[in-house]
Amino acid sequence: MTMDTSTAVIDPEEKRRFRWIVFSVALAVFMVRLDGYIVVISLPTLARYFQVGTSEASWVILSYLLVMTGSTLIFGKLIDRVGLKKIFVWGYGLFTLGSLLCGLSPTIYLLDAARCVQGIGGAMMITSGMASIPHYLPENIVGWAFGICSLANSLGIMVGAPLGGLITGFLSWHWIFLINVPVGILAIVIVKRNLPADQNRPPLAERQPFDVFGSILSFVGLTALVFALSRGDDEGWQSGIILTAFAIAGVSLLAFYLRERTVRDPILNLKIFRNRDFSFAVLTTLVALMLLSGGNFLIPFYLELIKGLRPEHVGAVVMIYSVVYMPIAPFAGRLSDRINPRRLCTIAMFLAFVSCLVFAITLPLPGLFPAVLYLVLLAVSYALFFPANNHLVMSLAPEGSQGTASAIYTNTMNVGMVLGVCLFEGAFSQALPAGLSTMSLTPEVIRTSLASVVGSFQLAFFVGAFFSLLAFFLSILSGRHASAAHGNQ
Repeated sequence: MTMDTSTAVIDPEEKRRFRWIVFSVALAVFMVRLDGYIVVISLPTLARYFQVGTSEASWVILSYLLVMTGSTLIFGKLIDRVGLKKIFVWGYGLFTLGSLLCGLSPTIYLLDAARCVQGIGGAMMITSGMASIPHYLPENIVGWAFGICSLANSLGIMVGAPLGGLITGFLSWHWIFLINVPVGILAIVIVKRNLPADQNRPPLAERQPFDVFGSILSFVGLTALVFALSRGDDEGWQSGIILTAFAIAGVSLLAFYLRERTVRDPILNLKIFRNRDFSFAVLTTLVALMLLSGGNFLIPFYLELIKGLRPEHVGAVVMIYSVVYMPIAPFAGRLSDRINPRRLCTIAMFLAFVSCLVFAITLPLPGLFPAVLYLVLLAVSYALFFPANNHLVMSLAPEGSQGTASAIYTNTMNVGMVLGVCLFEGAFSQALPAGLSTMSLTPEVIRTSLASVVGSFQLAFFVGAFFSLLAFFLSILSGRHASAAHGNQ
């Protein structure tokens, strides 16, 4: 959709349709993120119900993450080939079907298989949903829409685990999945009624053959990479299974890269990265997510082990981030419609750098003020960053490649989150005295090695400060085309 948004008057019917489009995308983001976390608290219940160990039960989470990450690029390409609306509707349909199968699964293995179906539907929903915003909405409300979606993303992550615990406690684990079924059916109706029909698709006979082999290589490579990064700490980084996974990932992704350079209609058109602004914006996303996920992983350990808080009090303190984030994100989205979104990203990453640096310096001080200040500053920085960064990345995508750009962005976020946990945990563990690890720390051990443990936390957040400074410089290098679009501001 292209229109002169500075002078165009949107009639009430169009405005209503735009709102329903934003609602359907935000709901998709919320449901996909929610179901990534809703099972966390219910894992012990699932292990008892199916009479399996915690390792087997953990595949209920891992299978969803792996399949969604591995298939995102494939559906990004399919969006550009067959149309946004079709993939969006089919995605909601598969996610809803997967949720029904999860709730009715009689064995843990069928539950894992059903979660894979959910993961495929989730990849279709989130990729097509994020691509829908710049495709269907006028430019002057794209930032606002991304702000709403950023809020939905945060809500899904925040309420996922506690909602899963409440549903499991008051009803049963089946309903943490079955609750999606009526919501998914309603969402399909909304999408079918409000998204315009897909147009300007070449006839099937004129299209290049779909790159099936490239799809397989991308799926295997990304899945193996995320598996190795996710399970490395539990299995041991030098264990056979992790080394094999890294080897499979390396070979598959190298073969994928070589194939995409020569195939006529690639899954990932590498020419998209010739746009340096787009590439820098994607790199900014990767580094920013590393900081966010790594800090979120380590801060509960700090509050419990150093400050002596009980788990419920840790949860209350960490909630400060979400409480601050939620009202700012929609405002930041509106702001990115008025000023160059690159400026907001740059300001946000500098603020993230300040929050990490100040926390690393002050965390040995008594009381909770350093942690509270860190969470508040971090929430403000990422509430500014995500809507503006979404806006920036998608605005830099070439015409007709919104699906591919959305897939790249989504996968960058997923890989960045996993890498961030590895980075922070690795920096922290390496600085601990010999023989200690994150999981072996107890109040008794900490009392005898307090200075060393505090120093380990400081090192991890100094590393985080370095990466946030790197994200700051990357954001400066991105978005020159967006600057031209906002040049009058």
